[in-house]
Amino acid sequence: MEVTLENGEAIDLTGVDGHPKASAGEGREGTLCSKGMAQLDKTYNPNRITQPYIREDGELRAADWDEAFSYAADRLQEFADEHGPEKFLRYQGYPIGGAWHDTFFQNIYGAPLRVGRKTTCHGPFSDSWAWMAGYGREYPDYRNSEYMIVWGRNVMESFRGQYQPKGVLDAKEKNDATLVCIDPRYTKTAEVADKWIPIEPRTDGALALAMGHVIIEEGLYDEGFVQNWTYGFDEYRDAVEGKTPEWAEEITGVDADVIREIAIGLAESAPRSFAFPWTGLAWQSNGFKNCQNIHALNGLIGSVDREGGTRMWSAGFSLDDPHEKRGIDVPSNHADKPTPDYDDYPFQRHVRDVSHNLVPKAVERGDLRGMVNNWSAPALSGNTEEWLEAMEEMDLVITIDAFWSAVAERADVVFPGASTLEQPFLDTGGDNAYSTNGWATASDAIIEPIGDCREDYLIYKGLAEEMGYGEYFPWDSGKEYYDEQLEAIGLSFDELAEKSYEIVSEVGYEQWREDGFDTETGKFQFDLEPNDSYAALADEMGASTAPEWHPPDDEHYGETTDDEYPLLVSDFFAEQLSRAHCQALPESLEEYADRFGLAYEEYRGNYLHIHPDDAEPRNISTGDMVRVTSPDGEVELMAHVYEGIRPGFTGMVSGFGEDSIQPDGEGANLMDINKERHVEPVSGMTARFHPVEVTPLGGDN
Repeated sequence: MEVTLENGEAIDLTGVDGHPKASAGEGREGTLCSKGMAQLDKTYNPNRITQPYIREDGELRAADWDEAFSYAADRLQEFADEHGPEKFLRYQGYPIGGAWHDTFFQNIYGAPLRVGRKTTCHGPFSDSWAWMAGYGREYPDYRNSEYMIVWGRNVMESFRGQYQPKGVLDAKEKNDATLVCIDPRYTKTAEVADKWIPIEPRTDGALALAMGHVIIEEGLYDEGFVQNWTYGFDEYRDAVEGKTPEWAEEITGVDADVIREIAIGLAESAPRSFAFPWTGLAWQSNGFKNCQNIHALNGLIGSVDREGGTRMWSAGFSLDDPHEKRGIDVPSNHADKPTPDYDDYPFQRHVRDVSHNLVPKAVERGDLRGMVNNWSAPALSGNTEEWLEAMEEMDLVITIDAFWSAVAERADVVFPGASTLEQPFLDTGGDNAYSTNGWATASDAIIEPIGDCREDYLIYKGLAEEMGYGEYFPWDSGKEYYDEQLEAIGLSFDELAEKSYEIVSEVGYEQWREDGFDTETGKFQFDLEPNDSYAALADEMGASTAPEWHPPDDEHYGETTDDEYPLLVSDFFAEQLSRAHCQALPESLEEYADRFGLAYEEYRGNYLHIHPDDAEPRNISTGDMVRVTSPDGEVELMAHVYEGIRPGFTGMVSGFGEDSIQPDGEGANLMDINKERHVEPVSGMTARFHPVEVTPLGGDN
């Protein structure tokens, strides 16, 4: 972002022209979304944590940095002596200092276990792609596509950079591309789509199999790619046998003719086409197999890492390791530490880390006794009630954050982190506006940190020095560390920061022709070899390693609705709010309320979006306060009645409620009715779809 200063204060932000994330490419205007613009409000917000805190006699009190470092170091040493660092959990969001966080807490302190985004955000999507293509994520080459199916993906509103929505619009304008939006909500993506398909939630895998059936029956699959670069096609053909559009129509509510139309459109536009799932599927209780079925379509039509298809994004270069350059041997004290096992959850025996929803059980069993949280909101990511109890039971909780959250309020040490505007930054990529290029981007601190906040690097450096590990953090600042990294591409940090970005490398399409796929077979895998490490997990699950349809079934793949709880509810993101990090910002809340015509209400929580067909018989109108009740609890929030959501399905934006950073705790946290068992059984991802009943509250709004 480009920052306008006035008397040392940041007063305006905009995107950098041509930037690989903030623009649609070379010579294109850079812009920011409302979450990016909110960095001003976030930095100068009066509710921000601006000094360290430590817990003394059961109460948090303000401290200076020397005292906070000394206190944290002593507590960490006591914890290691009493429990061992293997019982200290790393809970990590998307911090600027992620590498230093791991260096200190994983490699040096020796804490092996973490909760990462794969069990709080995208596990079924990325893990199923890893089964099939051998790496964690795919992203479409939007701007060059001719047929785009965004599936549970609201790319016009919730995206990884301006290049994504701008790429969609470019493809529609310049390529006359077709955009299909498959989503039970009428999202901002549905608004610009050529076809909106309001599918029955959690039936996406059945639709994908039916599309595969049509493509094979019509002879439209890429025979050359399938024959030479895939494994297990016979098993896939068996999986789609008999899965006709008429079969899928009964399950999904999507007309059979529409299924044929989009299947043929996808295949005839290949390889400049794709079907791309995201959190709308990843948050489902049967999400893994549903995502796998969709990924299989890209292999079937041969659009993998091809122009206009999905892209195997790569930076195409590596930065130097400053530790290695200086001859500093960073230990691996986390290696070979014991990992807890849970008989009820097969996935936990096949992953190194811990599923978010199982952390309270790990604390109850004594497998975990403390944690460090870095720029994340675990109380809003699943199993909230048990998580809050678990944090109370932990012997040591350390957090780095900007606002008072459920974690910060229960922490023993609170370190106030610097905002994006207050510290140096370096990143490389990766998915961007330049389809065949890797890039680097940097920015220097543009203002002094507010209050006594500190940049991420200096927090880890100070803690390391206090514990006698200063040799691993010899750089005076993060900027100096970045400077040594950039020697690999012949740039200094100041040079790159002044430019903002640099296109560094060429990364061609069809990388698999030279390197193959990073899988057991070296090919795109519709199915797995019996000796593949993932096959043992599938066997324990009683699931096929090939695509298949798994409906919600109350036993393994999620609860089903019934007469007592006839509606389904889930949560999602909104343009104005980001992963619970903007809910304390007045401007963001005002924009969100105004979006749904509710700015006149004093209420500034989230809304339950409900279809008129479901609201009318319940005597619910827009602006009414309602109670959402499940077998596991209830939450209360304001109703918004509109036709942009499928009947039988309701939803709310995540990140609100008394456990959020909202100063008054307004709104509802859906995860208050989420429990340990609500996990996607293959990946361990928190499952966020719940059968509920909705009733109006009495009295005034």
